[in-house]
Amino acid sequence: MKKTATIISILGIMIFISSCNTIKYIPEDKTPAQIIQMGQNASTATAYKSAIYCYETVIERFGSNPAILTEAQYEIGYVYLKQKKYDKAYTAFTDLLQLYDTMGSSVPPAYKKLAEIGIEKIPARYKKAQAE
Repeated sequence: MKKTATIISILGIMIFISSCNTIKYIPEDKTPAQIIQMGQNASTATAYKSAIYCYETVIERFGSNPAILTEAQYEIGYVYLKQKKYDKAYTAFTDLLQLYDTMGSSVPPAYKKLAEIGIEKIPARYKKAQAE
């Protein structure tokens, strides 16, 4: 029992330390997949600002590719949803759904469904406020 508590404490400290390490620069030679992975790692470590930074960087550098754009936009919405920043999550998800309206079949269909699921998880009062 004591050993388990020690392990949990150590893991908690590791997560806290890693969340304090913010990503301030992403080398130009990183691929979109590498940057997205950096964002997912940051999100897992609850370093949400770093995660958003990674996804925004992907959009800035590679946003002309519809597949990359949709994945990064979804990830932004998901990070905001994890933080319970429902207004920002709703905006990110609805922006993503608008991409499907304008780009049609050139974007991967999975992120449309994921965005719809994300919107379903947002409390109604936040959706109503955004719609007004």
